[in-house]
Amino acid sequence: MQVSFSHDMIAITIAEDTKTYYYLQNIIEKNFSKRIGRKNKMIVFKQEQENVQRRYLLNLLSKIYSRKHPRNFKKMVKQIQNSLDKSIKITLLKSNQILQQLSISVNIEDNYAIVLDLGSRNSILVTYLKNYFKDHLFKYKLKNHTVTIYPNSEKTADLLEKLLEQKELLGCYVSYTYDENEFLEYKKTLMKKLNRRKKFNALYSLLEEYYEVLGCQSEDTFETIRKQYLKLVKQYHPDTIGYTNNMLAQQYSEKFQSIQHAYEMIKLHFDHEKSA
Repeated sequence: MQVSFSHDMIAITIAEDTKTYYYLQNIIEKNFSKRIGRKNKMIVFKQEQENVQRRYLLNLLSKIYSRKHPRNFKKMVKQIQNSLDKSIKITLLKSNQILQQLSISVNIEDNYAIVLDLGSRNSILVTYLKNYFKDHLFKYKLKNHTVTIYPNSEKTADLLEKLLEQKELLGCYVSYTYDENEFLEYKKTLMKKLNRRKKFNALYSLLEEYYEVLGCQSEDTFETIRKQYLKLVKQYHPDTIGYTNNMLAQQYSEKFQSIQHAYEMIKLHFDHEKSA
């Protein structure tokens, strides 16, 4: 029985002991709601309301480990029992079993978000990554099998670094393809990027109503915003309907003025960004 730890997972590998593995599998299936697994592998993810069951399972695993390693077990037993906040992975390894190869491409998108190209559909891996990067905005695109993680603190780079160091993941040998220089630069500048993004989000929250008036999005370029502005100005200019309908003319005039004001406020923001 082999045990390894990462910052958020305890991995138990049981070699050639199907009786013990299926006994544990049965306990997991009966007592834990958030779990994934297949024939020779089970992963249990933390649920606050299941702490009693988790504590029992960890104690059971520590007892099994101490029986199999009677000479030197005290330190490991304590580590197993103290893994209450970690996901628990249990793998059955049979003789002559060839471990699957995983190849993951890692890229930094827009100098900010982390994009992992998994290469193929792998729901277990996606679930693992979602829990690994918990508290992050996480998007999975089934069409091209990519996962995008948006950082929330300097710890994001540390999490990514630890992930890249793992040679085995979910019972598979894993290799990562990435630009080391790009990653080092990303680690150095992540906090600056996060602070700029927070500043931008704060500004957008102030300008949001003006973007809505023009029917634009925060990521639109100034050229796109100006084109939309000119289109609306032409559409709502009071002269377009004449003065045959006073009520409608008043509504168009008010709309026209709100469009003008919204454009001027957004233009002021872009002018400030240029001069900064």
